Amino acid sequence: MSLRCLALLCILIAPITARSAEFATLADARKTADTAVAFFVQEKVVAGYGVLKPYWPVPGVEVDNLANQTNTQWPMLKGRFGQSLRSEFVKECKAGESLARFVYLQKFQNHALRWVFTIYKPKDKWVFNSVSFDDNVGVLFQGSDC
Repeated sequence: MSLRCLALLCILIAPITARSAEFATLADARKTADTAVAFFVQEKVVAGYGVLKPYWPVPGVEVDNLANQTNTQWPMLKGRFGQSLRSEFVKECKAGESLARFVYLQKFQNHALRWVFTIYKPKDKWVFNSVSFDDNVGVLFQGSDC
């Protein structure tokens, strides 16, 4: 394998193998999720995802793309839902000792969004596993929504 091919392979693999920052406790992860949601309520979508990025073990470019896609769609969402008003923490759920979720409600003038943060503990520290939002707030009344 030529040195050029090896260098290219290292460049491609580096973002995937880079270690993310980790949380010692779920309470620490919750503080970061709270901060991200506060940015989302202020319609600072890129900043919200930026807060999560160090703790999300995916290539940074993927988080940036998600932030940019969300930011691009935000005016359409705002047109339908109205002005962003505030957020509400709804609940924390655990599935075993290695998975947890934080569920938030982002309140708008006409409707609400549900934000779901899934946190994973591969060994002894926590990282974000996924972050999603939708307007399916009806599932918050079901017993198996987490």
